[in-house]
Amino acid sequence: MMMSQLFNILTLFSRMFVGALFVVSGLIKSNDAIGFMYKLEEYFEPGALNLEYLTPYALEIAIFVCIAEILLGIALLVGALPKLTTVLTMVMMVFFTWLTWYTATCDPFGMKMITDANGEMIEIANQCVLECGCFGNAIPLTAYQSFLKDLFLLVFIIPITIAAFRNKIQLNESHTSMILYTGALVLTFLFGYMMLDWNFPVLYLTLLLLAASMVRRRVNHPKVEWIMAASVVLVAGLVQIKTITYLPLKDYRPYAVGESIIQNRLSAEEIGLDAPVYATEYTFKNIATGLDTVILSSDWLVMQKAPSFKRTYEIVSYEGAEVKIYDGYEPRIMDLIMENAEGDDLTDEVLSNKGYTFFYISKDLEAVAEAGAPGQEEFNTLANAAQKEGITFYGLTNSGADFNNTFATENAVPYEFLTCDQIELKIVIRSNPGLVLIKDGVVEGKWSWRDIPAFSDFVNLP
Repeated sequence: MMMSQLFNILTLFSRMFVGALFVVSGLIKSNDAIGFMYKLEEYFEPGALNLEYLTPYALEIAIFVCIAEILLGIALLVGALPKLTTVLTMVMMVFFTWLTWYTATCDPFGMKMITDANGEMIEIANQCVLECGCFGNAIPLTAYQSFLKDLFLLVFIIPITIAAFRNKIQLNESHTSMILYTGALVLTFLFGYMMLDWNFPVLYLTLLLLAASMVRRRVNHPKVEWIMAASVVLVAGLVQIKTITYLPLKDYRPYAVGESIIQNRLSAEEIGLDAPVYATEYTFKNIATGLDTVILSSDWLVMQKAPSFKRTYEIVSYEGAEVKIYDGYEPRIMDLIMENAEGDDLTDEVLSNKGYTFFYISKDLEAVAEAGAPGQEEFNTLANAAQKEGITFYGLTNSGADFNNTFATENAVPYEFLTCDQIELKIVIRSNPGLVLIKDGVVEGKWSWRDIPAFSDFVNLP
């Protein structure tokens, strides 16, 4: 009897914990579905999982995974379709555990055989994804940390699965709902407050639980659990549409509103901190045994001075993985370079400009041109008004000077284009194109092309 009660308590807590975490994890990815799409595209590369044929559908897959994770979390909390829910939850967790293990064990110096477009086997270098993106930019986890997190979650899913197939889980009674919902909301609040600096997850979970509960109370139908699922998908879908159509509700990137781009570019030396220290793995062979030994370059500098070392080992390779042996400060922004048509680096000059500076930003200007330059009239109007008031306005694109000039001519662009790395532009803003306003190097505002403000909205500008 005692064991049965303990198991029931464990099952209840597991549903509370896993359900809340699934909802929060799904929300974080849903909040930045475009960023999650970029992560999936990394995994689809030939040197990674070699699923390049899925790349055109990366956004759709990202949206599906986000909403599925949220839906499973709510289903665990309300007790809906318990067997199907636990099976799908277990499948998802097993897949993510395998994926994080794959990410953690990827050898950046390794090679793999793939089939090319002509059906021939070729050897290419591994393309390792450094982070799985489980919590997006909100909580950057190393590959090993993500793997351990997934193993930890699997432990809690096991009692849920056992209980479901023993028919111990069903749609909650009132008192069970009270316990589970209260606990889940508390966990979500603590998680959001302590790790995300964001209160919206609590409101989001509340809306999802209310949607499911209202359907259950008002709908008398044999398929009520499926209708509850549809209501959850509707709420989650509306939030998803908002974040994709415009911008993420919460920005955790180094270009978020309030962040100093200048400060985020400073090196460890410039701010008086220690930088990370790296060493290379050298491979040596023991002359007597023939066995290979990996020695860090930092240790080799000392070991190779000993006469016995040269008598014992012979070098196999000085090329190996780079290993961080000391954690230190690394700039949050390392690859921001703005170049004019002549190839001059204007980054420091642009960022050091006193006062306000507007940026039209496109990570793929050719795609913008093919789409008919959406929002360009609004951008041009804003740029003309700003420049009349002496406020600088630049365009930042991934394209070369020739295409920038062609685009500017065809669309009567009144501002100068600068070229920047595409990956960095993806980080700056998720919209293509988008608008960013900075003042003295600090980000003051960001907008999608769909909601470009009029210059009159900037009443506080000089």
